[in-house]
Amino acid sequence: MNTRRNRRGARALGCPMLAGMAAAALLLLGSPPATWCSVAMAAEPESESPPDPESPPALAFVEPQLGVSREGYFTLEWSAVDGAVSYRVRDRADEIAYQGVATKSFQSGLSDGVYRYRVEAIGDDGQVLATSEPAVATVKHWGLFPSLGLFAIGAVVVSGIVFVILRGRWIEKQIAGVDAGVSSIPTSIESGDQS
Repeated sequence: MNTRRNRRGARALGCPMLAGMAAAALLLLGSPPATWCSVAMAAEPESESPPDPESPPALAFVEPQLGVSREGYFTLEWSAVDGAVSYRVRDRADEIAYQGVATKSFQSGLSDGVYRYRVEAIGDDGQVLATSEPAVATVKHWGLFPSLGLFAIGAVVVSGIVFVILRGRWIEKQIAGVDAGVSSIPTSIESGDQS
């Protein structure tokens, strides 16, 4: 009979839901966290296929099509690669645009045109572990008329702010002058009563 109970208990801990409930009960009863972890881990492990040693690690840009930038800058971001100690971003002329450990690169100061970048994951021995497909970005700055329109709107806003400040100062001086005139009247009356 004892053997039958032990088998049931062993089967109960094999079930993930019951293992979680047993872990919660042990935690409530005051058992140490190590016991709780071992019970919670009693669930069957998920079967994972081992990585293929022949296939290169995946390296890709988060956004391979960056669209149009009107300001002449954009950010490149890519996935991390296991075993990579640094990354190198190359432009369409195969020149290095970024080299470092981060998985992001900010590109700025660009003139109008289409830009293509690819990123390389570099291992600790300096060997290229993986190379991404290119990311494409287009830079097309604002034209003359939209720029002049924005400049005119900015000039109107700044003029309005200056007007409000100067008008407030003028009103403040007017109120200060009225207050000074009112406060001087009782002083003259008091001096007249004393004589």
